[in-house]
Amino acid sequence: MKNKSSKIVFLFALLFLAVMGSSLNGSNHEQANAQGLSDTNSTGDTNSTGDTNSTGDTNSTGDTNSSSGFYSNKDLFVTSEPSGFGIYEEKNSTSYSPGESIILYIEPVGFEYNNVTDEDGTPLFSIDFGASFLITSSNGTILGGQENVPIGNIISHNQNKEVFIPFTVTQSVPFPAGDYVIIYKITDENSGKTFELNKNITIK
Repeated sequence: MKNKSSKIVFLFALLFLAVMGSSLNGSNHEQANAQGLSDTNSTGDTNSTGDTNSTGDTNSTGDTNSSSGFYSNKDLFVTSEPSGFGIYEEKNSTSYSPGESIILYIEPVGFEYNNVTDEDGTPLFSIDFGASFLITSSNGTILGGQENVPIGNIISHNQNKEVFIPFTVTQSVPFPAGDYVIIYKITDENSGKTFELNKNITIK
């Protein structure tokens, strides 16, 4: 049993060094298909917690799109990369095959906007997130993860409210069969606030 556990930890240590294609999307002028916030319910095993300490940039406007803190308005597994805000196909299972990509659709709200300007001096707004994740066994043993997952930012003429993050964990080598927990951490870089999402998955 000890050898098996050590093997799993070693596999995950290798897997997650090279994991992650994660991108940020919002309903700016380039995304015509964005829809209004359609659902205020988070999926079952979500654990969202807002950090009350703001360490944001002094250029932050202080304006947010929520009065309830920074949190996930919706987070669910989807079958493929979402094509826009609210445009996705929900995965009706938390079971994955070895090698299958794990895509979580997240709608963050309560983020702050930063004042920026373009090369002509036109005032714009910036939305900027950071991300990290951990994978643990069902009993809480940390198996792997990654800090500073690359997520692009949004520069817009408007204070966009319809923003989503498609967070993809790629099995570059098939994971061993078993039950796992993925702990996602999303940071609003403009305010310093964070929330976490705990998601149970099974590889079989």
